[in-house]
Amino acid sequence: MSRSNPKRRILIVGEGRETEYNYFVGFRNAFERELEAAAVSITVRRGKGGDARSIAKTAIAEAKRFEPNRKLGDRVFLLLDTEGVGRAPELDAAEVLARQNDIEIVYSSPAFEYWLLCHFANIPKGYFNDCSAIIAELNKHWKSVCKSEYDKADIAVFDRLSSMLHIARAQALNIDLANIRNGNVAAKVNPSSQVYELIARLIGVQSNERCPIGGNWKPIGRTSISEFSKGDLLPQINGEIVVWQLMA
Repeated sequence: MSRSNPKRRILIVGEGRETEYNYFVGFRNAFERELEAAAVSITVRRGKGGDARSIAKTAIAEAKRFEPNRKLGDRVFLLLDTEGVGRAPELDAAEVLARQNDIEIVYSSPAFEYWLLCHFANIPKGYFNDCSAIIAELNKHWKSVCKSEYDKADIAVFDRLSSMLHIARAQALNIDLANIRNGNVAAKVNPSSQVYELIARLIGVQSNERCPIGGNWKPIGRTSISEFSKGDLLPQINGEIVVWQLMA
């Protein structure tokens, strides 16, 4: 498949029908200019819930409709919760299905709501039993952005949190770096969320912020490419703050 549009097309499939979908639709609308600069277009699709394997199958069906052209840099991401101990046996099968169909899983543990909680400073970093436990903690902060308690169906969820996105990105990365220092793989550790990595792939990372994903990075609008490890401070170029974009 060829096309005249030079943008990389990204499909994001939520686990359920509301929270993840509403968040990334809001993100896409808020960062239209940054996405344009990064030559990225985003399509967001709702999920149907269920067990992890069923969720992966939904993402596969959405990917087939989306028709990504991998040679042009198109990618498909599935937002998936680890939930409690009960879902753990399901994740391996879901990962196999995803890999077989070139779908990349972005985990939140135990639920996407932990990513929302990361928007608030100094949050608990100890084990959460389930999503309900995270929501209980989230509601301690939610009144600072909304007069009511947190609602999974809130279509304005991103708008309420947008001014604190930088906190979420830095905090989630620091949690992963701490897990890695302790000898763990960052993904699926309770609590954690790798949504910050997805956002970095979409709109890049500014100079003076820490690298969220090890690899080759290029300043948008420039030709030089540099390799950085996760956690490295991304430099300025000739004293100028630039936006670095991952070359993958």
